[in-house]
Amino acid sequence: MKITGYYNESGYQVESDNPMDGILYQAGNHALDSQQSGTGTKHQLSLETIRQYCVQTAVEIAAEKDADFTGVEYLESEDM
Repeated sequence: MKITGYYNESGYQVESDNPMDGILYQAGNHALDSQQSGTGTKHQLSLETIRQYCVQTAVEIAAEKDADFTGVEYLESEDM
């Protein structure tokens, strides 16, 4: 199994290449609540911070599932 993270200005998600698993985790770009969007507010995270969170979460999930971490990719907003 391979684990990949995808991120953009609106947040990030971690996916498995196993169709049965699909998206394993999603988070928004809100500094105080990862399940909300901080877009256009003082709570919006920077793109670099979102990328760092995406990497960290994907690595942790890959370790938990004994899977390969394949990296993270930036996606255009409409793609996520």
